[in-house]
Amino acid sequence: MLKNRSLRFAALLAVSLGLAPSAFAAAERPQSDKPYVFETVDSYLIVDDNRVEVTGILQGESAPRTFVFRGTVSTAGAQFSRCDRMALLSMSKPGLYLFTMVQAPETWMASTCQLTRR
Repeated sequence: MLKNRSLRFAALLAVSLGLAPSAFAAAERPQSDKPYVFETVDSYLIVDDNRVEVTGILQGESAPRTFVFRGTVSTAGAQFSRCDRMALLSMSKPGLYLFTMVQAPETWMASTCQLTRR
């Protein structure tokens, strides 16, 4: 009986660990000047004054992905605070809005964000 339980536990653990890598995937770095249109926003994390991490489902995809958008401290702070509000609205009413982020081409520029009603 004990051996049977330990085998079941080992099998369950193996299945659980097999699913874990997708749940803990590292954040991706977005391409410059490419719009990332999120159909849903699952999480919006302020990493520091010049980085935000957005997790959600991109338009045309089915699995959530995480991206880190960057800017500089001088320009990004105010810009990202506006994006915070847009992301929160998108999270509070899933499916009603599309949330778009674009990584700036230069490190001295802030990323941009847009909220569009469907």
